[in-house]
Amino acid sequence: HKEWDKMFELGEKFLNLKTDEKQVFYVWGHAYEFDIHNDWDRFEEFLKMMSGKSDIAYLTNKEALL
Repeated sequence: HKEWDKMFELGEKFLNLKTDEKQVFYVWGHAYEFDIHNDWDRFEEFLKMMSGKSDIAYLTNKEALL
């Protein structure tokens, strides 16, 4: 899927940013969409790529937006 390729590309760009300014990488969607397209494995792969970074704050919508 082109959408997944783009998401991985953007995720890698975010991980490789060299800036002192705070940045936001916001993932939004519905879980049922993963069921429809059977994309749970791709999403898990993406989350593994983005997780566990000491310089990233992982926030809920409430924490990030309110």
